[in-house]
Amino acid sequence: MRRNNFIPNNNEFEIFGESNSELDRLFVKKENKNNNLFFKTGTTIVGLCCKDAVILAADKRASMAYFVASKTAEKIHKIQDHLFLLIAGSVADAQYLVENLRALTSIYQLEKKVPIPVKSAGKLLSHILYQNKINPYYVGLILGGVTEKEGPSLLDIGALGSILPEKYCAVGSGQNFSYGVLEAKYKDGLSIEEGKEIAIISVKSSIIRDMASGNGIDVVVVKKDGPAERKFISIENGG
Repeated sequence: MRRNNFIPNNNEFEIFGESNSELDRLFVKKENKNNNLFFKTGTTIVGLCCKDAVILAADKRASMAYFVASKTAEKIHKIQDHLFLLIAGSVADAQYLVENLRALTSIYQLEKKVPIPVKSAGKLLSHILYQNKINPYYVGLILGGVTEKEGPSLLDIGALGSILPEKYCAVGSGQNFSYGVLEAKYKDGLSIEEGKEIAIISVKSSIIRDMASGNGIDVVVVKKDGPAERKFISIENGG
């Protein structure tokens, strides 16, 4: 599962943003060493745990410097019925990781005959990321899901393979604005409706202040019982 090493040329660019400071330092060194040009990008993805569910939310904008490259970017990806991955960073890297994790978790479930635990899926993804740390994937990821044994689970997964279990988290260029809402409003034992409202407000706060986030909000509710629910929320006035 290792990628061939490559050096992007000046015409290649990254789409979604990622604010991992450790990865930023690596990326700047690569940029300076090879004299490559990369465009500043952005995004906002958010996840939080509530009673018997995980709420995931993301904006729809893909940016390239000051240009809006897409208004319909998909940043919440279904891995299994009970498991979803939110992506920020390079689209190519993120899509590669989505497909690999989907395949690996499917193999696990065919062999074990049970839904893969969220923590196990997180470790599979972490191993892929860590073994490529010399030539890292330029991504920031949130893995969320619900299983019978674990309940609602949320993992903040760094570009080099770090795994941080969280009750709520945000990643991307708009994360600081989202964290302001999450810190102020989150509490244990939230209902699904309360969790959805907080997730929407947190992403909306980023859309208002972060020019690289916008064009609406995707919200996914992964529940303990029944299929996951997905909803798109339009933001007025060009957000």
